[in-house]
Order: sequence, then C-alpha cells, then structure tokens
Amino acid sequence: MDKVCILIPAYNAERTIGSVLEKVRSLGLDTIVVNDGSIDETEKIVGEYGAHLLKHPCNLGKGAALRTGFQSILQKDYELVITLDADGQHDPLAIPSLLKVFHSVEPDILIASRANEFYRMTWLRRFWNRLGVKAVARLCHADITDSQSGFRLIRTEIVKGISLTTTGFETELELLIKACKRGFGVLSIPINVPRVDGTSSSHFRPVTDTWLVCKLFLRSLFW
Repeated sequence: MDKVCILIPAYNAERTIGSVLEKVRSLGLDTIVVNDGSIDETEKIVGEYGAHLLKHPCNLGKGAALRTGFQSILQKDYELVITLDADGQHDPLAIPSLLKVFHSVEPDILIASRANEFYRMTWLRRFWNRLGVKAVARLCHADITDSQSGFRLIRTEIVKGISLTTTGFETELELLIKACKRGFGVLSIPINVPRVDGTSSSHFRPVTDTWLVCKLFLRSLFW
C-alpha cells in the first residue's frame, strides 16, 4: 500500500484532529493534512503526529484545501488518494475494509456512503441528501447514494485529468460529476459514522453551503 496517500483538510479541528490522526497513524499510510487557515492548535497537533503538513495563510474553504492536497499528491507517484474529514465524522479504521472492496471491484471512485445516517442530519441537509442525491445519481448514471460524503477512495488519474474551480463544500460534488461525465466509474458502499454533517464538529453551513451545492448541480447540467 505504498502508493496510497490519505488527505485530510482541516480547519480549527483541535478538538478532533488528534483522535483522527491517532487512528490514521496505526495504518502506516502516508498522510497529508492541509491546515486551511486554522487559528487554533490544529497545526501544533498535526505536528505531534508526524503527518505531512500543508498550510493556507487564511481560511479558503474545504474545496481549496482538497485542491492544495491534490496538487501535492500529483507531484509523487501515488495511485490512490483517500480523503476524509478532520472532524471525527469518518472512522479511519474503516480504510482497510474499503481498500479491500476497492481492489476487489476496482471502481475509479469508491464512496463511503452515509445514506443510512441521513436521518441524524439537520433537516436541510437531510432534504438535499435524500432528494438531491437521486438527481446526482441520475445525472451521473452511477451508483451514488451519498454525493457529499468526504470519505472517498479516488484514483489519482482522475484528479490529474479534471480541472476543479470551486473552493467550498461543493468541490466534492464538482469532482464527482466531472469524473462521471468523463466516463469514470463510481461505487457507493454503506458505512457507519460516529458524527454527521451539521453537528458541532462540522463547519458546514446548512443554508449557505447547501445552496452552493445545489447551484453547482444546476450549473453542471450545462457542462
């Protein structure tokens, strides 16, 4: 698994990033954390766990952090990038199981789906994830049950061949739709998550960010 890299965008994640990196470290995989302009102790904690740190001088958005991480990853010979959040929403210890599925089925993108947990989200997030995901799946002609999950296994060739323009939470949807439109295959498998978007550990803004995601989807109809 020497050609696999974990990418974690982080913003003011001092309360959760340590426990995430503790689990990640046990996997023995290269890890990049992009500190997206945090003003707390996020950077210090990342340093304590020995992950490779990239920094933004100010908060640019989750999508911008992902794009910075992707650029760094593409400079090396990684074949697979695993993205997960710094807020403790995703369990890194699920990665070996996801890798097993990935290598068995060989999709281009494997989404760790929270579909079974939508009921725990705020109503606006629940509305988009239950109804909007159907529209995304239909647009992409793909097995997508959670279009906004940040826990994904992605072949680096996809990142190399796609130009991303957004900087917020909608970047994950932009990547997914553009990959599908270029013929890459997507598979979703269900996972359990200890936390979901909209909880106190998430920086997702239910109204503003849901609108940006919806607007990105509408724009994609004309791509």
